[in-house]
Amino acid sequence: MALLDEAPAATSLNAGFAQPFPRINAWVLVPSEVGYLVGVVTWIGIDNAPLPREAARTDPGLLDVPFPRRRMAVAPLGTLRWGVDNDASEAELVRGIVSYPSVGESVLVPDAAQLRIIGSVGGSHATIPIGHSSLAGDAEVLVNPDRLFGRHLAVLGSTGSGKSCTVAGLIRWSLAAAKRETHEGNSQARFIILDPNGEYRECFKDLTGVRVLRVEPDDGEYALTVPGWTWSSAEWAAITRASLQTQRPLLQRALRNLRNNIDPEASGTERLAVELRAHLDIWTILSSDPASYFNFPKYTGFTKVLEDMSGVFSEWADEEGVESVLRQVEDMRTRHDSARQYGDQSYVSSEVSALCETLRNALEATGVSVHAPRYTEDMPVRFDPRGLPDHLEALLRTPDFQRDAGYASSLQIRVKGLVNDLRHQRIIAPMTDETLEDWLRRFLGDETCANGEVAVVDLSLLAAEVMHAAVAVIGRLTMDALQHVRATTGTVLPTVLVLEEAHNFVSAATSGAEIPTTADLCRETFNRIAREGRKFGLGLVLSSQRPSALSQTVLSQCNSFLLHRLVNDRDQDLVARLVPDSLGDLLHELPSLPPRHAILLGWAAEIPTLVEIRNLEGAQRPQSEDPQFWNVWTGTKPVDFTWEEVVSNWTT
Repeated sequence: MALLDEAPAATSLNAGFAQPFPRINAWVLVPSEVGYLVGVVTWIGIDNAPLPREAARTDPGLLDVPFPRRRMAVAPLGTLRWGVDNDASEAELVRGIVSYPSVGESVLVPDAAQLRIIGSVGGSHATIPIGHSSLAGDAEVLVNPDRLFGRHLAVLGSTGSGKSCTVAGLIRWSLAAAKRETHEGNSQARFIILDPNGEYRECFKDLTGVRVLRVEPDDGEYALTVPGWTWSSAEWAAITRASLQTQRPLLQRALRNLRNNIDPEASGTERLAVELRAHLDIWTILSSDPASYFNFPKYTGFTKVLEDMSGVFSEWADEEGVESVLRQVEDMRTRHDSARQYGDQSYVSSEVSALCETLRNALEATGVSVHAPRYTEDMPVRFDPRGLPDHLEALLRTPDFQRDAGYASSLQIRVKGLVNDLRHQRIIAPMTDETLEDWLRRFLGDETCANGEVAVVDLSLLAAEVMHAAVAVIGRLTMDALQHVRATTGTVLPTVLVLEEAHNFVSAATSGAEIPTTADLCRETFNRIAREGRKFGLGLVLSSQRPSALSQTVLSQCNSFLLHRLVNDRDQDLVARLVPDSLGDLLHELPSLPPRHAILLGWAAEIPTLVEIRNLEGAQRPQSEDPQFWNVWTGTKPVDFTWEEVVSNWTT
């Protein structure tokens, strides 16, 4: 559109106060039938005005001399209108364009009241002040916490652009706003910060009830534990690299036995009852899926179990009921013996049901009450992880796994090294009586947040070998806990999980290995949180300096973005694809944004807004400042340490 000659060139006074105009990314209004169309200036320039055609035809002697003409391009973003709610006394900004203006409509500069409404980008329920918009007369920018955290937020920016301070500020300002509303000592907000570099440990010291969890806690801090009994079988398999064919079934059986307190080396009648119960469970699985009996060779594994049963029960051949089991097994082996040319044929319902009935009768004849395992290998039921190596060894002495002893030796070595390593032992196998309830209260806070609203999980001293596994377990347990809260109460428990340096844990790259690594498992855990967490009240905040290295599944589920300075071409291209084509010009400023400035866009903002983030005092900022090489080199700020102290801290 062309600017009139009387349009201001630098400063506008017709809005009731002085403000710069025109400027890139500034807001303008265009009257329409329902209110005002709100647009953002995406381009300003000067071109040459052509000679009107009518003048050229009426006066051939006129010369077409180029004359400069000011022009600007405006991208429509939303509508400022009345009558949205019952109270129509004040305008409200709504996303989208209800009615486009007609040709020739004036373009206006918003006044102070209109800028205030536009600046409250979160709509009528915006309560958290995060900064000011310098392009809108320094109007305060407010956001709606339901929108900011409810559909996941990504804070992206290069190193030194201020994203860590932004994350710390969002948490601090959210808590302050919530406490103002409650008029009480603490709010019901819940934030969990997964901090791999130890940046956030000190920045909330002035707040009451902040829980800091560290590998080596100081006074007033909590010990960071991720006990092995909270790990699922998939997480154990990933960190121990258990093979799918042999080692993983052994590991799953060991975990299931430990959670159910089952002794694999029980003797006499008690041992017989355990074996009968285990084999009854195996064949019950087969009998529960009769439609698949004919899917040969799907049940080759059952034939191997059948062939082992003669050896398992031969020592109890004289016991009541066992003779019938052995006879039934022998009859079935003649049909399914894998050594025969036509062996391992499809099972039929009658023979499977008959074997189950025979096993059940023999179990009842022992007189020993052996219930089916109550807990699966994935349930967070407490056991001592240090007993896992011995339990694996005991299982390998049983007939079920004796043939696999040679293949399982490497698994035993890895498990033993993991639980006995001094660096890991206090994390995986702490010498405490901690329960799942205790663990949840430390990480998620107690039922009323009386012990604080923020948990800072300092992962900086956590060994690299268990870092991904620990983060995956914390994320999964948080998600599962909130899922069970909703199942128990019928309502969700809003919680925000902050993942600092997210590209290290939610990487776009995959290992491609047949056995998933802990990094693969960590990525899949947060992929699930990004897809399903909203339903259970779990909001995700990702902070990263390399958006192009993030999992596209997680990034695509983030509906709000705070974009700080980005200088990498790949990162800029990726971010540009996340916004509509009409808003692409807004991102041209990303490489030149100064610190503390960011572009807020997405679900949390009715319209994209350039925000100058509120300043934090030095003590409130995360410890992520640039290293002061010169001050240290010149002795202005010497580092007081001894290598003996460093090594002692390292190895103890």
